[in-house]
Parts: sequence; C-alpha cells; structure tokens
Amino acid sequence: MSLSILGIACSPRPKSNSSQLLLEGLKTAQTLGGKTELVYLADLKIHPCRGCGACSTKGVCVIRDDIPMLQEKLKQADRVVIAAPIYFMGVNAQTKILLDRMQPFWALKYLHRQPTANPPDRKRSGIFISTAGTRKPDVFKCAERSIQTFFHMLDIRYFQPCLYSGVDQAGEIFDHPTAFEEVRSAIQILLAP
Repeated sequence: MSLSILGIACSPRPKSNSSQLLLEGLKTAQTLGGKTELVYLADLKIHPCRGCGACSTKGVCVIRDDIPMLQEKLKQADRVVIAAPIYFMGVNAQTKILLDRMQPFWALKYLHRQPTANPPDRKRSGIFISTAGTRKPDVFKCAERSIQTFFHMLDIRYFQPCLYSGVDQAGEIFDHPTAFEEVRSAIQILLAP
C-alpha cells in the first residue's frame, strides 16, 4: 500500500522559493511510489479564526469556507509537508490563518478525547520546508515552533526541517547549492517504513 503525502504550499506566490522545494519533494515522493496531493493555500477560500470558541463544543468550526475540506485531508494523510516562507521572523499570514483554524483539532484531542487521524493510531510524520530572506541565526525559530505545535496537535511526528535563509527574490532557491538535494533526501527518509 502506498503512502499518501499531502503537501501544503503556504506562500501567496505560486512559484515561490518554498513552493519550488515542495514541488521537488512531491515529485520525489511520486517516484518512490507515494500518492501525492498538493494544496495551495492561496487558492482556497479561508477566513481567520474569530476566537468564538464554538469549536470547543463539538470540535467543529462554524466558519463556512475551505478549511473543513483541508482538515479532512490532514486527517487522511500519512505524511504531511508544509512549505511556508518567513515573513517578519515568523510564518506568513496564510500559514498563520491555517494554524489558527486548526483549533477544532485541539478540541477534539483534549476536550473530546477523539483521534485527529483517520484511521487513528497510524504512525504519521511530517516535515517543514521554509525559506527566508534574512540570514539571522534565529530567523526560523518562531515559525518552526509553530509548525512543531501544529504537527503535535495532529499526532504527526515532526521530522527534520529543510530551512534555507538568504533566499529572498523569486527563483533564488535554484542557486542554492544543496537545498533541492536535501529536500529529496528528507522525503526519501520520510517515506521509509
């Protein structure tokens, strides 16, 4: 049985540096027999969390947009790859909306004692791919912590990140000497039994 790999491109730019790395990772997964699916957050109708707390009642968000569809994909995936750029030393706005809207998973897991994967008790893993323009040593610190928390909420083991600083202009990732090979390697290990 082949593993299902969900890739989520969080950049508002479809050909962004982080998205290019994600595409390479999904291509690698396909060559290894994985069943891949790519979601561009910019293509979805998503609204920010209202902070209403309604999801605590039944673990379901009251906002009617594309997030429930994405939540279902996240529940079904064997592997998850999040690709997001760094804006202002953290995740960009689209990624932040995604993370905030995962509050129903928190309610399901901690208030209702229900699984966040379907079927439950599967060993799931995920990686974080990110690019940043600055080369500050802690540029990925806040973003990585957010993604780790997101994966923890979904009972997804956080696997090695692929983080690349000093990559700002569109297409600059193609000049990076190791990024694409590192992403391919990470995906190979991610898909190993």
